[in-house]
Amino acid sequence: MIKNHSADLELLIQAQVGNEDKFMALFDCYSSLVKRLWQKFYIADLEFEDWDQEAQLVLLKVIYSYSGKDIHQFSGFYKQSLVNRLLDLYRARQADKRIPVEQLDSLGENDSETILGGKILLEDIVYCHKSIEEIIRVSSSFERDVLALTVTGKSVEYVCRKLQCSKRQVQSALSRTRTKLIKILAGE
Repeated sequence: MIKNHSADLELLIQAQVGNEDKFMALFDCYSSLVKRLWQKFYIADLEFEDWDQEAQLVLLKVIYSYSGKDIHQFSGFYKQSLVNRLLDLYRARQADKRIPVEQLDSLGENDSETILGGKILLEDIVYCHKSIEEIIRVSSSFERDVLALTVTGKSVEYVCRKLQCSKRQVQSALSRTRTKLIKILAGE
């Protein structure tokens, strides 16, 4: 974070006039903040490299909209802008999960049999097995290990201990696997 006030204010001024090197130097001053916020606000499918680019875009907007001369105010403004961007990304991902009302349909007679465990078709069983084989084939060894533990009911904390990794790594692996499975089920 910002330590030398006059030098950092000079970085800000130089970045405002379009100096790319000074912009990157200013961004580097906030690298720990950017990483800390990414870790604090978990968003599925948001890799750190993507967040890093988002943070640079936010910094660019903040630089051009900030008219003050106090580096502390600027730092607070940038931090709040980053939090706002994370919340926007989260809301956008949540909105993508909603099914539009016009695509919803009421259940028919045959649907109730399926839901209540009526007829199980051999084709459905084969399709499930093929989908499982495909997700195993396209997943990395780490993703397979995480998946194997979680489908047996193990908690994320247990998986972290067992595989000696962070919670973020487990959540990212599950998110990637979920995305792959959705594509498999969609026939992509």
